Amino acid sequence: GPLMAVELQNNIIIHWKPHGVPLRFKEMPITNLHYINNEIDEIAGGPNAVVVFTFNAHRVFHPLTFYVHEVAKIRQSVVALLRRAPETTVIIKSGNTAGRK
Repeated sequence: GPLMAVELQNNIIIHWKPHGVPLRFKEMPITNLHYINNEIDEIAGGPNAVVVFTFNAHRVFHPLTFYVHEVAKIRQSVVALLRRAPETTVIIKSGNTAGRK
């Protein structure tokens, strides 16, 4: 990545980017790795923009305080995006942290 898919019939463009280490790819230039909040900060947004991201996968191996800190940074970026462009749709998939100590 980053990767892009285009569906012309419905005028849909999908951009996929890895968000940071650790990744399972054998070759990934470090310049292609960005934190989710930094990527959200770069999005203009608008009525035809949909931002979708999953957040959790390898975070389960870190202390819960690290997870909370990362979620807080992402929340700040999402709030700023929605202030810039309130018509933007944001979809977030997160893991279940119940039962973690």
